[in-house]
Amino acid sequence: MLKEFEEERWAQYDAPAKTVAIQFWQKLGYNCVENPDEFGVDLLVEGKGKRFACEVEVKTGWHGGEFQFPTLHIAMRKRKFMDRPCQFIVLNKGLTHAAVVGRKTVLASPVVEVANAVVPSGERFYDVPTKGLAIINLMAGSYALKDEFIRN
Repeated sequence: MLKEFEEERWAQYDAPAKTVAIQFWQKLGYNCVENPDEFGVDLLVEGKGKRFACEVEVKTGWHGGEFQFPTLHIAMRKRKFMDRPCQFIVLNKGLTHAAVVGRKTVLASPVVEVANAVVPSGERFYDVPTKGLAIINLMAGSYALKDEFIRN
């Protein structure tokens, strides 16, 4: 069973999350624009000899700067974005911190079924280990992302 589209939640988080992610890539020296295809991956990123996509989401259960979960769940329905280079940015509820992970790390992760408030059974997720994540404080004056995260 797949999660149904939640228009209210999308309206609350989509535009602000994309804005924060665009600013993140721009601060790192990349050109980043929103994908004109509303059903495609969220952002298109280019620069430093690289071109990749970026999918953005907000994890509303993540508060503050510390990523307190044992793993990061990326929905298997996002698999459609992983046929080419793609980064995933998962923001905390306050949009102040981000977990960044590349598609190769996601694809190498085990798949688990996770029951949640929206989908009580049947939704599958990549269960990404935290060691594969870059946790970024977006409120810092400057930050860096190791090249190993962009190679995915």
